[in-house]
Amino acid sequence: MKTNVKSLIRMILALALAFIMTLTLFACTEYKPNDGELPEGYVPEPSGKIKLNYYIAATEADKRSVNDWVAAFQNKYRDVTVVAELSNTNNIVNQIASKTCGDVFFLWEIDVYNYAAVQNVLMPLDSYIEAYEIDLSNIFNAIKDMGNVNGKTYMVMRDYNHLVFRYNRDIITSASLEDPIKLESEGTWTWDTFKEYCARLTTQEEDADVPTVGCSMRLGYGPVFIPFLEGWGGRWYDKENKRVNFISDSKVLEGVKEMISLVQSNVCKYNAAGGGGSIKETADQRSFGSYNDYNQVVFADIEFPSFGAVGKNYEEKGIDWDVVSLPAFPTHKVGTGATGFAVFNGTRNPEAAAALCLSLYTEEGQRAYNGQEGGSVPNVRSLADASFWRVPYADREIDPENGKNYFAFVSFPEADTYGRAECVVPPEIATIVNTYMATVVPDVVNGSKTVDDVLKKLEDEANQKWDALYND
Repeated sequence: MKTNVKSLIRMILALALAFIMTLTLFACTEYKPNDGELPEGYVPEPSGKIKLNYYIAATEADKRSVNDWVAAFQNKYRDVTVVAELSNTNNIVNQIASKTCGDVFFLWEIDVYNYAAVQNVLMPLDSYIEAYEIDLSNIFNAIKDMGNVNGKTYMVMRDYNHLVFRYNRDIITSASLEDPIKLESEGTWTWDTFKEYCARLTTQEEDADVPTVGCSMRLGYGPVFIPFLEGWGGRWYDKENKRVNFISDSKVLEGVKEMISLVQSNVCKYNAAGGGGSIKETADQRSFGSYNDYNQVVFADIEFPSFGAVGKNYEEKGIDWDVVSLPAFPTHKVGTGATGFAVFNGTRNPEAAAALCLSLYTEEGQRAYNGQEGGSVPNVRSLADASFWRVPYADREIDPENGKNYFAFVSFPEADTYGRAECVVPPEIATIVNTYMATVVPDVVNGSKTVDDVLKKLEDEANQKWDALYND
């Protein structure tokens, strides 16, 4: 009997201990938001373990960029261990909801407002920027500001990415036109000049063995259409008064009409990759749907991450090619974007997590992340002329005959504008803007709608939604 009593007591004690350990474990893993504030004069000393989530590791080159960055960081902070979870599956939404995400995780620029201001799951980094002595003046302005929400920094961008044109130099040479890179260097590569080039470079099918079209543009894609909205001096959004202005601002309207006119003038192949709809072929309107994007299209907009693959396609076809800056609108604007990393505000190691994120705003971090194929253009101004990121082709500065114009990817940073509506207006408003702008060109060109009707509906719907959000 005594033995049974002792066994029962042991069992009760074991269960009690297990219960206490469970409560302790729950208390240790309970979500406690960190406000990111440091005591004045505090000097962080990062140590311990942190987890990094990166969910767009589609290639070995992508993985190598992240791993090289992590290795460089750990070489500097020897007391920190980074566990990098690299995948090609985006489950970060579920991980954030269950509070199982990494201390640091990858984000698109369109996500930062939602996670910072709406869901409130990101830690502001401003105190750590000061503590780690990060020189923000050395970061391209549009990239730096892209991670800001309501005056605080929540996201650190990994690269600098604004649009350029790739082009078929063979076709331009055959047309006896000046190389646009020369015009760019002279400051005469303007929108009007570009339209003249497109007209000269577009041929009728009966007049050429291989007919050509001046350009192909993703006019339903934010980084392409937003510069048009601002390129004639217009202001399509007003944060202070919580309004969008598409029909009420004549200069915004003028920019949209320029997009439509470019297609209507039969010198541009509408690329629906950035939005819905297509151009219908009629007696008066050409669609260029069957035209090859390399042999027959002269200019096409791209970002740096596609530079290597684009060049490979040209070279496999034996085509002389290069890249050039986008032509300057009357008000010079270039669509710019970036992706990056943020700190989960439930992290238990904010010092190490913030240090890892902010290392992307240093020269050593940028050299590690963007120093090989799979990387991109560094966001640090002082590295704009560096050679390490200028891959995989020769640099025109070194090899004028065969090299490529890498200058285009860092040109005119003063003209940069946010390429995503989500960066400047609430996500509900951005969705409305993107939905209408994705199809405005084919809708008007095909004659199903008028530009005034489309933009009035856009403006009315967006402003009604903004009013509802504000009043709530």
